[in-house]
Order: sequence, then structure tokens, then C-alpha cells
Amino acid sequence: MIVDVRTPAEYATGHLDGAVNIDFQSPSFGGEVAELDPEADYVVYCQSGNRSAQAVSVMDAADLTVEDAGGIDEAAIATGLPVIP
Repeated sequence: MIVDVRTPAEYATGHLDGAVNIDFQSPSFGGEVAELDPEADYVVYCQSGNRSAQAVSVMDAADLTVEDAGGIDEAAIATGLPVIP
């Protein structure tokens, strides 16, 4: 599962095809992470890589299998997924 941890406004400007938006800056981020499937694998990205690293730390603590793909451009290259509007 591809997770975009940018704000909804950033997500709306373009995101990886198939990514879900879970805003790291939202007060509900921890609760949303707690609801994720613990059996799934997650790839997380943001704009530059800062928020994704922080989000991965939270998700790791929740015992999720998670990979930090960094910023959106790096994530697009790493996953082979296009950025779509």
C-alpha cells in the first residue's frame, strides 16, 4: 500500500497513482495508523522526505512493515508509479 503523508492540499496537486492520503500533520494521524492492516506492507512518501521519515517512525512503533520512499520524485522512481492529478 502506498501512503502519501502530505496534506490533502498537497495530495490534490498530484500524487502517486493508487496512493492513499494520511496527513502526517493531522492530529488524527496516530489513530489512522492504528487502523491500518498489520498484515500489509506500506511504502510512505511526502514532498521532500522529512515527514515520511517521521511517519515511518510512528508506523514502525505500531509494528507495521513500512518502507520510507522519501520525497514524491524519489518515490515515483522507486515504485515506477506515475504522479497523477
